[in-house]
Amino acid sequence: MEAAIIDAAMDREHVGDNQVSVDLVERALRGDRGAFERLVEPHLVVALGAARLITGDESDAADAVQDALLNTWQALDTLRDPQLFRAWFRKIVIRSATKFVRGRRRLVELDLEAPGPIDSVEREFDRRQLARAFARLDSKDRVLLTLHHYWQMPVAESAQLLGLPEGTVRSRVHHALKRLRAGYDAEVRR
Repeated sequence: MEAAIIDAAMDREHVGDNQVSVDLVERALRGDRGAFERLVEPHLVVALGAARLITGDESDAADAVQDALLNTWQALDTLRDPQLFRAWFRKIVIRSATKFVRGRRRLVELDLEAPGPIDSVEREFDRRQLARAFARLDSKDRVLLTLHHYWQMPVAESAQLLGLPEGTVRSRVHHALKRLRAGYDAEVRR
């Protein structure tokens, strides 16, 4: 069910996104809080999901998104191109979630909430093993895998967001996936 909600939110993000964003950014810059709310609302479900993947904790994810919203409101005048609001906001969410992980320094179990048949005990068991393996990754790996697989962000966009060369992003995603596979295999052997 959550996947359907996220897909719907992502679809809403793309419909008329550029012109609506430009108008709403301009109005928000003039102090219109309602315009700001309408600007960020289509991005909140996906932002919360990504923050939850990075932090591994529902409460920290909510706090990270709240922090990102405040930072976005305060820094809106630094956005050079209102058409790029979505990418700019995502970068703020990633930084905020990463900050919460660094401040916590504890391991938490992530619930990926992948929907499956009620009678599929094996699938649920596999999902939990994957969630534990993902939660054991360091925050940099979780950020990369969230951008690449959860947000399905192209390598070029991820590289720009993180301020890294594209080849470095490709390499780091590859190695993060290897570590995730190794962590998953270790969970299976337990």
